[in-house]
Amino acid sequence: MDANMMIHVAKDIIRGYDLHKRTGYRESMAVPQRDAADQIVRDMAKSGLFFYFITHLIQIHTTGYRGRAYPIKYLKEIMRMINEECGFIYDPENQLFVEDPAVRRTRNWGALIEGQEYILSFLRIDVAGNSQLVRKHPDNLVQATFADLRKIIEKAIYARNGRIWNWEGDGGLIAFYFANKSMTATLSGMEIINELFAYNILRSRLGEPVKVRIAVNTGLCVYTQDQVELMKNDSIKETIHIESKYTKPNSMTISNTVSVKLDPSILNGLEPITADGRTGYYAYSINLEQ
Repeated sequence: MDANMMIHVAKDIIRGYDLHKRTGYRESMAVPQRDAADQIVRDMAKSGLFFYFITHLIQIHTTGYRGRAYPIKYLKEIMRMINEECGFIYDPENQLFVEDPAVRRTRNWGALIEGQEYILSFLRIDVAGNSQLVRKHPDNLVQATFADLRKIIEKAIYARNGRIWNWEGDGGLIAFYFANKSMTATLSGMEIINELFAYNILRSRLGEPVKVRIAVNTGLCVYTQDQVELMKNDSIKETIHIESKYTKPNSMTISNTVSVKLDPSILNGLEPITADGRTGYYAYSINLEQ
């Protein structure tokens, strides 16, 4: 890729990008290819656009640019360096770099941008009868039980690249963004219910079962680091509403925006229900009589 081509690519990302002005070369002089590459990379990094720049190069390498093929040398080495030194991996399905969960886990996967709108799936979980458990049992046993529950939740969601967005001690809100997000959120909820069922039989600290309500919903969300503003998103409020109004203890309810994305083999194991007169809602629970 020559200097002129690199300038075109840089202008795709930074409007009005002027390589000569940034390097100090006169307009009548050609900027050496190495100097051009070094300057563009520095400018992208300084602007916080380095990952976006590399993503653009990956797309050019894969599909070409303006009707021409442009294979880019050392691209695999660059991606490996980003993983080893920065802890990020490339997600080809969503065409962006995300944090490697083996290195770190942050709420936005290192990818969601403040103020931008995304389609996400949400899993809301709450302990049914929490106040009664707190009144009946010693605090240390209750807190240990809630810690056990969180471990069950984390195991299920982290295996599917979910992120905890809100936690209240006895439950919270989990977000999913990648792959078939509706499917991964649903499978996470099913695993939590199944594992909690076994926990109540084999490892209960309280002498009575811990019961949870889970709701899964998919919708638009404007991402923000502000926790209060984040929880004002309509899709999040709808998820909480489904959990509190339409979900029985020891069960999970999924909305119609989720059910349309599920594999039939999963959907066939769920029970159709009606919510606010709307169809397409389903419930999952362990029924020993079946």
